[in-house]
Amino acid sequence: MADKQSRRTFLKVAGSTGAVGLTGLAGCSDDGSGDGDGGSGGDTGGGDTGGGATTGDSGGGTETIKLGGSMSLTGDNADLGQLYQDAYELTIQTINDNGGVEAGDGTTYELELILRDDGTDASTSRSIYQELIDQEGVDYLLGPYASSVTLPASAVAAQNEKPMVEGGGASPEIFNQGNEWIFGLLPTADKYPGSFIDMCLAQDSPPESIAILAEDDTFSQSTASGARDKIEQTDMELVVDQTFPSDTSDLSTNLGRVRDNDADILLLCAHQQHNIILANQMESQDVNVDAAMGTVGSLNDSFKGEVGDNGNYIYGPTSWDINADFEDPVFGGTQNFVDAINENYDASPDYHSAAGEAVIITFKNAFENVDELNPTAVRDHIREAEFSTAYGTVAFDDRGVIDKNMLVRQWQPDPGLQTVWPENVQQTAPIYPTPEWGNR
Repeated sequence: MADKQSRRTFLKVAGSTGAVGLTGLAGCSDDGSGDGDGGSGGDTGGGDTGGGATTGDSGGGTETIKLGGSMSLTGDNADLGQLYQDAYELTIQTINDNGGVEAGDGTTYELELILRDDGTDASTSRSIYQELIDQEGVDYLLGPYASSVTLPASAVAAQNEKPMVEGGGASPEIFNQGNEWIFGLLPTADKYPGSFIDMCLAQDSPPESIAILAEDDTFSQSTASGARDKIEQTDMELVVDQTFPSDTSDLSTNLGRVRDNDADILLLCAHQQHNIILANQMESQDVNVDAAMGTVGSLNDSFKGEVGDNGNYIYGPTSWDINADFEDPVFGGTQNFVDAINENYDASPDYHSAAGEAVIITFKNAFENVDELNPTAVRDHIREAEFSTAYGTVAFDDRGVIDKNMLVRQWQPDPGLQTVWPENVQQTAPIYPTPEWGNR
């Protein structure tokens, strides 16, 4: 295993105009960082594109397969984008260090990563994917982060007939277009709130009312819709149901309505920046609910680092448990993957990290099992495959979506982040109801 200061030629996070990334050098680099947030710029690809083919010569006589995509490496979602970048880099480097991919066509390949910053902008992302296909000869696409970016990016994949595997877009709309070239490793957004509501209703003093605050974007609106459908199956009353703009930096008015309507539980359908606002403004607005959950970005170390003790008792959904131990063809098992992320990046992985690892393994599995290496054959294999990764079993339904249910985790003052639902996998019981601010 290479240490944090080692990057191989084949691990290129390539820069383009306006992009921020890390360009790997053969052997050891002097950049002293595995963060990928500074970058030395320069080279955007590797080897002969073969007139548009993905495979080529890396410069040392080794055949390569390019994996390319865009990611949120700057802006509000950069913390989450970094998790995918780290998982991609580490998985690809480990594969290459262990001899590469022995493909079904009889050739051994090393993998090359071309990852460019889209700033979570759909137009930028579309342009990046078209350029990767047209100019870099990339046939195998790694999806971006956020449903609002993944949906248009997946259309580029379909138009060019290139398989895209993604772990960052969960809106059902992505998979309801009849697109045979897109595969998603996250449960669809409408599933995110279900386990949280089930957990609350299973408590000794179950909630009678719920408030929903939802960001005005594709993913969050799908999540809120799933929550409403779930609530209709219960006796709870939906006392607040509000949408706010994605660019808002103030939720105090929305939270005041949650407080004034005496909601028992609160569901924030939004991303990390709004979870940070929520955790801090719940205190300033004296909002006391029995349980509050943020759908994305509430379980990361960077979230807790921003909000400190205000993050205690907050819940979040996850499609993966860091304490699981699935078999994995690259790292051996989940815990080896967790240890490798900790060792190389000084950060604990979450489900974004594990999904990122599974994105690479999905392509690796396909490359190894097709007789002829081409986009259609790879797509067809992915559609029918079933295999184990550090993330768990990967298999896709007819829409291209993985079949997974969400777990619920909670930040507890001691011992910290814990899996609390469902009961058969919980590390500890949820702290429910949440203590009021004056009693913390």
